[in-house]
Amino acid sequence: MNTSLPAGPTGLLASVTGPDEAEIALAGGADIIDLKDPAKGALGAVAPDVLVATLARIAGRRPVSAVAGDLPMEPDAVCAAVALRRSADHVKIGLFPASAADRRAVVAALSQEAARTSLIAVFFADGDPDFSLLADLKAAGFSGAMIDTMNKGSGGLLKHLPTAEIAAFVESCRTFDLISGLAGSLEPPDVPRLAVLRPHYLGFRGALTTGGRAGPIDPLAVAAMRALIDAEQDRRVAPDNAPTDRIFVRDMVVEMEIGAYGFERGQRQSVRFTVEGDVVRTASRDDRMVSVYSYDIIMDAVRRLVARGHTDLVETLAEDLAEMLLADPRLRRVLVRVEKLQLGPAAVGIEIRRPDAGSRL
Repeated sequence: MNTSLPAGPTGLLASVTGPDEAEIALAGGADIIDLKDPAKGALGAVAPDVLVATLARIAGRRPVSAVAGDLPMEPDAVCAAVALRRSADHVKIGLFPASAADRRAVVAALSQEAARTSLIAVFFADGDPDFSLLADLKAAGFSGAMIDTMNKGSGGLLKHLPTAEIAAFVESCRTFDLISGLAGSLEPPDVPRLAVLRPHYLGFRGALTTGGRAGPIDPLAVAAMRALIDAEQDRRVAPDNAPTDRIFVRDMVVEMEIGAYGFERGQRQSVRFTVEGDVVRTASRDDRMVSVYSYDIIMDAVRRLVARGHTDLVETLAEDLAEMLLADPRLRRVLVRVEKLQLGPAAVGIEIRRPDAGSRL
């Protein structure tokens, strides 16, 4: 049994239907081989003999996970399905819509299985996810948790949950020492936005196939996703004199709670953010996500700061945003402007440049 986590900050989970697709995913660089039957639902389970054949083909070269199936939140049914898949390195159990009591009963009932099998709970972004259950998962001995989507035709993960909430989920998993995973109709542009949160893995099916989720795994698509994840994690520092390009997000207006005065508490104001940054120029000249720094990272960083709650000072927002963005060495310098729009003049605020010494911004 191979239960090791990806060696790097974020690994690639490839969902496959059997041993042949598993071999293709492995050759393309997948870190985790995930068995499921897309025709049977979000967590449609493959037959036990398919699991046995896939484990034999992979032969310990990578961890193999198996889904327990689209099951009601009934302890006996879920425990029986998990028991049939104990030979897998990880077994994934969906926490489908149900009462909190029913979900907790399933988690508690699986504690004995968790003592002998690595269990991964799956929350559904479009299925009333209750992340307070992370504490219950830890207490029951689960190995990890992930977020997915139930309805693959209703949009991907980022349509259903804001990045701030996803980031909080990943951080909570880290706090509870749980493996964290993110999936749900993910596409290449989602990778830079989610990899920056440092989950243990990102999961894919449709983005790795030809003809939709039910189509066959495409080796070129697997290799391209592998390259994209690797590029997002390649944080080697370029030489100081490396050429840079300008990336910007201008006039992003959000509603948030801000202000040091009493009358500013408990109400939301319009705040405008502008960010310009010098990003190390890529050596490649092609039309792939792997070649660029995504401006979505900047917008997501703003949203994560806003989601923290009330902030007294625009200066704090500007400094925190600059620090967050400059953690990525691809970004050499940033200009951050934060403006409050409802205090009389057209705008009041602050503009900072970091690092400011010798900045060309």
